[in-house]
Amino acid sequence: MLNNGIKKSKLKNMLHPCGVADINSSMSTIIELFTNNPESVGIIITNNSKYYGFLSARAIITIMNEQNLLYAIEQNPLTKLPGNTMIEKYISDVINNEKMHMLCYFDLDNFKAFNDAYGFRNGDRVIQLFADILRKNLSQEFFKAHIGGDDFFTAVEYSQENEYMYIEEIFNIVTKFTDDVRELYSHEDKIKGCIISTDRDGNKKEFPLLSVSASLLVIHKKTRKRSLENINQILSVQKKVAKQDTNRISMSCLL
Repeated sequence: MLNNGIKKSKLKNMLHPCGVADINSSMSTIIELFTNNPESVGIIITNNSKYYGFLSARAIITIMNEQNLLYAIEQNPLTKLPGNTMIEKYISDVINNEKMHMLCYFDLDNFKAFNDAYGFRNGDRVIQLFADILRKNLSQEFFKAHIGGDDFFTAVEYSQENEYMYIEEIFNIVTKFTDDVRELYSHEDKIKGCIISTDRDGNKKEFPLLSVSASLLVIHKKTRKRSLENINQILSVQKKVAKQDTNRISMSCLL
């Protein structure tokens, strides 16, 4: 009995805490599990709730370093946000798991007209302003990225409890940008509520002040419609719908 007690005590002292993740979990989920437990020596990987293998702390740290390097390489030089490679990787993770996700495509409205009238330097200020608004006003859980030019992408894995909170945050992004960007206009243009600039055919015309359209796609669990082609097609259609909407927002669901 005494020997058994000693053995159990020694065994207990040799045990180390570690998280558990399914084989289909995204790397971001595994990294989050690992970093949330500073004493963790790794992550146990399961397949259909059965032990599948073990991912050591060293392996996870190597993956984190590689991701950080990729992030640095892929950063947009103006906004310092991740670029298209990281966006494609994120969407690939969405397609390959069954969790609920919210994807949002932002497109600045009347940006070319502003850029032509106020110059490239002020155009860059607009882009930086929107990137800063995303950073400061979307929850930390959101993936925030810059597709290029005046196009941005955000996404988040969510649960039913915080769905409306995240949707409200996206609504607030549209409102805040539309309000804040007015400060980049001259006093005269702010009063008029429009500017004179050149359209794509070289004709002078009036353009409304800058705003932003948000195309929102909510993906529910276990939908059979998760594919890159389907997601891109829906977001493309939603983008056109959002630009015609008075609130500049369109939303659809993959059920």
